[in-house]
Amino acid sequence: MNPELTNFINQHSNIDLAPLTALPAGHPRWQAGWIFNQSHAPWLEILGIDAPYKEMLTEAQALKSMFVGHRSDEGGHQGWSSLAIHGISATKTNVAETYGLDSKTAKYDWTEIQDYCPVTVKFFKEQFPYRRYARVRFMLLEPGGFIMPHQDHHTSFLGGAVNISLNQPDGCKLVNTHGTLPFKDSGSMFYFNNHYPHCVYNDSNTDRFHIIVHGEADMERLAPLLVNSYLKKSNDQPFSSVTGS
Repeated sequence: MNPELTNFINQHSNIDLAPLTALPAGHPRWQAGWIFNQSHAPWLEILGIDAPYKEMLTEAQALKSMFVGHRSDEGGHQGWSSLAIHGISATKTNVAETYGLDSKTAKYDWTEIQDYCPVTVKFFKEQFPYRRYARVRFMLLEPGGFIMPHQDHHTSFLGGAVNISLNQPDGCKLVNTHGTLPFKDSGSMFYFNNHYPHCVYNDSNTDRFHIIVHGEADMERLAPLLVNSYLKKSNDQPFSSVTGS
């Protein structure tokens, strides 16, 4: 394994996540904005959304031959590839500027693979609490693959992207400077603050498939879930008992 990657993992993987800052009182929409912009949490599991993880995983696995290398020309990453469900096209998985397009006018839509992953598309169209999408991508990290330590943004912001685990093989971890993100093999979804330096490695014999979601949230639906999730994590309150104010 790359020495820089090994040193980062050894230094950070066993850190216990510090308690979250107490959530200020207020309307759930205001509280949700505070969580995104001012909590500086390194991650937050989103509770209360039922996703058909097994079926989504099966669809991703069936499309494996179409995946393209993701950011393979930078950072020394290995075995990392992607396929866009919603985006510029299925195989244009990076931001618009990468392809000489204007980020303000680039057209994002359901891509040419949508008929091959109907369960996944239906979930994002009908269940996921977003109004519209930019990039929604299957992400693959092959056995022995790794994503080198890097930092995507210089501003701490929790609400930039949702990372959904379709599977999480033993020996595969996402580590940032606050510890190891607790993905579940049975499916889980997290807002992940990629301001903090982080890396991923797959020390297993199994492909790791996730989905990363960028878009515009429907805050009427998302805010109560976000507030409930934050309070459950910070106060260990039963999820169903939290109502907001």
